[in-house]
Amino acid sequence: MKNIKIAFVALIVVVALITLFIRIPLPSRGYFNFGDVAVVFSGLVLGSLARTKNFWWGAGAGGIGSALADIIGGFGMFAPITLVAKGLEGGFCALSSSRHKFSRWVLLLLGGASMVATYFIAEACMPNIGLQGAVSELIPNLIQAGGGIAGGVLAFTAYKKIVRD
Repeated sequence: MKNIKIAFVALIVVVALITLFIRIPLPSRGYFNFGDVAVVFSGLVLGSLARTKNFWWGAGAGGIGSALADIIGGFGMFAPITLVAKGLEGGFCALSSSRHKFSRWVLLLLGGASMVATYFIAEACMPNIGLQGAVSELIPNLIQAGGGIAGGVLAFTAYKKIVRD
């Protein structure tokens, strides 16, 4: 149990740093980043380490790390939304780590879709963004989710080859 707690804190920091590393501004004052790769990777790693409650380990690392990046990066108004969106993404990825083939990909895609849906609903309800701004961010958010899944799975595959249990 001690190892997963150490990994949890370390992965929160990794998610926050990778999210802050490269930021490309979007129309709604948000930004496109590579943090989703770290969120997916964190979920997969913590899901493989946790014997129980693996959803919450992945959700915590993805949500807290990404929300911290929003706060540090000056996008504090998005932090609560990001906590939920990236938390769901990380949680579903953690659940997928113990699955194989089809069910793993379904959960990974569900994580990406939940992130996109959470941002869409939240941004559509925000008065300074609205439905038009939320629609304009659908494609960038889908690209970010797809890239995060692809990169996170590749990083986790490399991690599994390096660290054999």
